[in-house]
Amino acid sequence: MRHVFILTLFWILQLPELAQTTRSLPQPRQAKGPDLSTSAASVRDWADRLMADDPKARAIAEATLVQEAPRSLPLLRRLLNRPDEDLHVVTLEIIRRIGPPAIPLLVDLLRDERVSIRASAVDALIDLAPHTEWIQPALRRALSDEDPVVAGDAARALAALGHRASPSVGALVKTLSHEDPYVRVYAAEALASIGPKAAAATKDLARVLSDPTPGVRWAACEALAGIGPAAASAVPQLIEALDDEFLYVRIFAAGALGSIGPKARTAREALSAAANDPTLGSEAEWALNRIAGSLPANGSNERQRVGLASGAWRGAPASEPVGESEGRSPSVETTVTESGNPPLDWDTTTGRNIVWSVELGYDTFGRPVVVGDTVYVGTNNDRPMNPAYQEESGVLMAFGATDGQFLWQDVAPRVERGLREFPLPSTTSAPYVEGNRLYYVTAECQLRCLDTQSFRNGENSGRHREEDFKDNAAADIVWELDMCARLGVFPHEATNSEVLPVGELLMVSTSNGRNEGHTRVPSPRAPSLIAVDKHSGEVVWRAVGPSEQVLHGQWSSPVAANVNGRMQVLFGGGDGWLRGYDAASGHEVWRFDGNPKDARWLPRPGVLSRSSIIASPVFADGRVFVAMGQSPGHGNGPSLIHAISPNGQGDVTRSRLLWTSRAVGRVVGTPIAKDGLLYVGDLGGTIHCLDAATGAHVWKHETHEAIWGSLLLAGDRLYVGNVEGSMAVLRAGRRKELLATIEMDAPLYSRPAVMGDALFLATANRLYRIAVKPPADEADLGRTALSLSIERNRRALGHAGARDVEGLAAPHVRDRGAWIRHPGGAVRLRRRGAPPVCRSRRPGRRLHSDPALPRRSTPPPDCPRCDACSGG
Repeated sequence: MRHVFILTLFWILQLPELAQTTRSLPQPRQAKGPDLSTSAASVRDWADRLMADDPKARAIAEATLVQEAPRSLPLLRRLLNRPDEDLHVVTLEIIRRIGPPAIPLLVDLLRDERVSIRASAVDALIDLAPHTEWIQPALRRALSDEDPVVAGDAARALAALGHRASPSVGALVKTLSHEDPYVRVYAAEALASIGPKAAAATKDLARVLSDPTPGVRWAACEALAGIGPAAASAVPQLIEALDDEFLYVRIFAAGALGSIGPKARTAREALSAAANDPTLGSEAEWALNRIAGSLPANGSNERQRVGLASGAWRGAPASEPVGESEGRSPSVETTVTESGNPPLDWDTTTGRNIVWSVELGYDTFGRPVVVGDTVYVGTNNDRPMNPAYQEESGVLMAFGATDGQFLWQDVAPRVERGLREFPLPSTTSAPYVEGNRLYYVTAECQLRCLDTQSFRNGENSGRHREEDFKDNAAADIVWELDMCARLGVFPHEATNSEVLPVGELLMVSTSNGRNEGHTRVPSPRAPSLIAVDKHSGEVVWRAVGPSEQVLHGQWSSPVAANVNGRMQVLFGGGDGWLRGYDAASGHEVWRFDGNPKDARWLPRPGVLSRSSIIASPVFADGRVFVAMGQSPGHGNGPSLIHAISPNGQGDVTRSRLLWTSRAVGRVVGTPIAKDGLLYVGDLGGTIHCLDAATGAHVWKHETHEAIWGSLLLAGDRLYVGNVEGSMAVLRAGRRKELLATIEMDAPLYSRPAVMGDALFLATANRLYRIAVKPPADEADLGRTALSLSIERNRRALGHAGARDVEGLAAPHVRDRGAWIRHPGGAVRLRRRGAPPVCRSRRPGRRLHSDPALPRRSTPPPDCPRCDACSGG
């Protein structure tokens, strides 16, 4: 650590004595490397390379600057002085990739006059612990930054140090009085991370239990739980917190009393009463057992059995793919393949082979699902279909598959849980449809059953009667299971799980994860996986799984595997373990650790880190394939993919491993197994073809931008989309053959769907039906292209002053952005892969703390209030 510090500090201090000394000494001969001088010409040249149109040229420039660190650090500092915000983003990402050698530069940037630079610097420092232990004085100064985002992230950077941050307890206690409630939240969570060494903060944390913001109150409970028995003086305040109006405060207060242990015996009566509350019962019982001394501090039951309804399990292997003619959507398959013959060629600019397209919200991560003549897709409410409801929320939309006509939508309004706007307000989960019932997980962590007829049949189906809207364009909710309110789940940043049907049960991941400050799992005894009766919505069994070992979040979906006649549910946990559960009982059959035993959690690019499982596992030909990954916001890095046998008991990490490949990067999209081959896309933008039997590398193809979940095999064609909006089509098989590359106008995050010869493709803001159609005359093509362009960019145009769009020219694309002419001149609409740009937007508060999630900006007071950004 000290060597890194000395090496990188030289260029910052620029000591004249050192310069004079080195000039007087004979210099060793060195191989000539790239010009990394800070001259104006060199800075301009590197800026051009980093912003080049050619993705390969950009990648080479970025890799060079990372590899040449710390020699490249002065140049990177100069690049941040250029008046180009896009260049700043790229430069800061390079600095993040450099890792610990960049710490002195990041400390220097904490004093930059620009809020956006300071915010990016402290955000990068969070992921560099424990190497940041020596810069605690700088982080303590940042706690007083005028910008609350910087101050809050300084607390998060201290929290990442855990017990090593004990010298900063005093500064964090002072920060508990910060005017911004979420700086107070992060300060309390940092004290929780420090643990028993933060005992001196007990009195102040007890006071904070009466804070007006619920998030601060439960963070204080977390901190007292982390301190443990030394926090016994706060027991009276924790007993009062058991009656708090917010569920999370009650749950975490019970957990804190349990962590204090026998010294909290005066709380037994209050906890016994709390145990009668079904939403608080399991946590209160755990606390009572801890006070009685019958459980270790982190004790939790792996599986919790809930009364199995008569007939709930009938053993049918419903995980087999079901055809659309039977009125069902395909279940979560163990391998994602489709029949049909979708096109190889389409163009969103000219409208070629675009049957129809419709606008979605700007943050669309859900994949389309086609059942019969309806296509369903999850998105957000940036484009409200209901004029009476304009609020931020997740939405599930239904369109006619033939013509794209809007049919109805289900809206999941924000639920006041004291979570601020922490969870992503966009429906990421795909629905499962069976007959006239649709099941999906909302953005607010609710499992819902809907009537696919909505209210058009004149009935309000099921026991649920509290729908806000009951018109023909509104969803009819049959039943709802709120996994937070009913099970105490604490979703981390986003709720994501596809619904897996097995017999009469629905298997769902709860997304239980770490707190907002990423310091600990606040609800370690909440389930990670549940089985629900599909008729009643009642929980049949629940599995805790990773418990407090979750590294970040849990966003993998379960899949089914029939292993020797026994139905298993395979679930990839947020701790990096793959578990196989008996589908009928929820009993854990086996578990496999996908990480090397000595791997550490390093959430930054370019390093081999302990990782979680985000992609669903794949079961094919008697093998289970599991790929390791991290949130895309952590960037790409070396990773692993394993093949294992599911015929085992207990820990099968050694005994059932078939092979491991280190040839892939971090993976978040489910791989595809077909005909003895395994296709895998990673965050480095590479699609890999591996031999499924041996793991040998067959071929690879570079797309140069991160691949999330946009991976589909249809017939013998492999469709691969990336976040730059580029769709590569390759021939499946052992010989690599690129058939086509199609450029879309927005990122591709999710897997397309196929119906016959039609491809249903969702970009970040639009849904397309793509199919070969008869050629139209040139005038029709021109009108189609113009209407697509104007509709797509109307928000940005309105802000730029082009209210009358008659006679507008079609867009012209150059320099990775699009321009369109209107009476006021040429207006830049967007960089490729980004939503329309409102030029009045200025860097503001991030509503989501994870860089993987979209960042929003607060408009300045003089903003003309267009609807191109979240300012309205």
